[in-house]
Amino acid sequence: MSLLLPNGQRVNLNSPALFPRLPSLDGTYGALLVGTFISAILYGMTLHQVYRYLRTCPSRSPARYYVLGLLFLDTFHTVLCMHACYWYLISNYYKPLQLTKGVWSVDLLPVAVGCTIITCQCFYARRVYLIERKYKYVVVFVILLFLAVLGCAVAATAEAFILPNYSDFSRVTWLTSAGFGIVVVADALLTGVLMFTLHRLRTGHQRTDSVIDVLILYALCTGLLTDILSVLAFCFGLFLPHKLVYVAIDNVTAKVYVNSVLAALNFRHSFSHDSISHGPTAALSGIFKRSRTPAWSPMLKAGRSTLGAGLRTVVPCMPKRPAASHTSTARDAPRLSLQLPDDASVLHMRPEAYVRAAGSESQC
Repeated sequence: MSLLLPNGQRVNLNSPALFPRLPSLDGTYGALLVGTFISAILYGMTLHQVYRYLRTCPSRSPARYYVLGLLFLDTFHTVLCMHACYWYLISNYYKPLQLTKGVWSVDLLPVAVGCTIITCQCFYARRVYLIERKYKYVVVFVILLFLAVLGCAVAATAEAFILPNYSDFSRVTWLTSAGFGIVVVADALLTGVLMFTLHRLRTGHQRTDSVIDVLILYALCTGLLTDILSVLAFCFGLFLPHKLVYVAIDNVTAKVYVNSVLAALNFRHSFSHDSISHGPTAALSGIFKRSRTPAWSPMLKAGRSTLGAGLRTVVPCMPKRPAASHTSTARDAPRLSLQLPDDASVLHMRPEAYVRAAGSESQC
């Protein structure tokens, strides 16, 4: 198709020279789109884990409302990501000037990500506090870090609404980087305290120690993954402020935090119930056996305590082996089914409380 100009020159309307050259979108909206795809996949995992948890959680448990609140925040964050992609790539298709301007969904992303991560970190902070009350000063310090993260997120959102385009906002991306730097410090502190406490609970018995090793490895893996993503978000926001790669990583990091908390809540159910009768993650199968020793009675009443991250693992002290005349085989000894409380609490008793509860007939 061509057009005849007044000077007699014919111009081809399909020629690319008539249209402005658009900049590459790979590092900006391409990265945002890929991050949204990955976030959508992780959101599907979140829905599955929430459904699985609500099936086993009592209807009046406080943890149920915590999980539903976490699902609301994650859903809101997912809606923001999808709206941003649709606005820039569909509604404003081939409008280059719109690509440089912000939209409310992108402007709200910092505070949405910050609130989601803080809500997840509160779960881990409460876990550490319930392990031993002497860690209350650590928890107070972590809460102050959470407030600093929230302040950075709110400040970044306010700047996003005030500044007219992304080139101006790139000067304040250090706010999001600072927030993720603080998150790394808080996460490393909580994970370190948890692993140190679990290590102190080692009793010298192979089966009990194998359970504790599983819990330590689980805490390390979940904390390590979120820390790696937070460090990446910190670096990209600090060194590539003109790109949107850090926004994509921010979105994925928030989803990973949500899934790590839900995985911990679901893991505690399978670990504290199924592992009693299955397999060696199932080192507990030989521990939860009824003993004729009277000292077991107070220990079973205290057996609702749990280990780490709300994992719901009961690790009582091992009683002394009874005399040969009273020895009963593992086949004859009935197993105990311990009903654990279904909230996010962990280790309501300190480790030394097991020794006092067991009395002189049992040892840790």
